Amino acid sequence: MARILPVGEKVALAAGSSNKTTVGNSTVIRIVATAGNVVVVRTDSSDNIIGSFTQLNNTVEYVEKYAPDKIYVTGAAVEISAVGYTN
Repeated sequence: MARILPVGEKVALAAGSSNKTTVGNSTVIRIVATAGNVVVVRTDSSDNIIGSFTQLNNTVEYVEKYAPDKIYVTGAAVEISAVGYTN
């Protein structure tokens, strides 16, 4: 069973690349999609895309990243928070 350690306040992240964020330089991000399917995009600090994936509506995903990497979504807004995560 995984354990989650909240280390930041949950916030809304609007869709669009102009809303990219480091999420407080966190290394693990919890993403909750409840407004529709989204594409989650991870970039480096220079805004070069590292990777992306589709997250389905009504799901939770955890994204591991380097502290200066940024996250943004397309398609719909999501809720994000910085977390610690262990198995």
